[in-house]
Amino acid sequence: MVQSNDVVNLVTFFDEWTRCIGSGYQRDSLYRHGKFDACTAQWNDIKTAFKAKATSDPDEAQKLIATTYYKQNLGSDLSVSPTAGAIWDLKEKPGWDTEEAQ
Repeated sequence: MVQSNDVVNLVTFFDEWTRCIGSGYQRDSLYRHGKFDACTAQWNDIKTAFKAKATSDPDEAQKLIATTYYKQNLGSDLSVSPTAGAIWDLKEKPGWDTEEAQ
């Protein structure tokens, strides 16, 4: 049985791959690293996502998705962002509130 989009959302991985192969990202990669990005990690994520989508066990699908480059390095967890600490600092408490304003 194929997994639902709540378990494995292929669109997320396809979007990440298309972002990587896009001209803006490739321009930034060339500027920052002196070479174009082959987007191998994102392509491998798509293959893993298809494998997880076809898996009959939802727990096994989640384990496969947890091994992807997207989940380990990007995703919605800001602490693993490649720009955290290099371009901007993480807040301990998110939001506009500061202790000085009280």
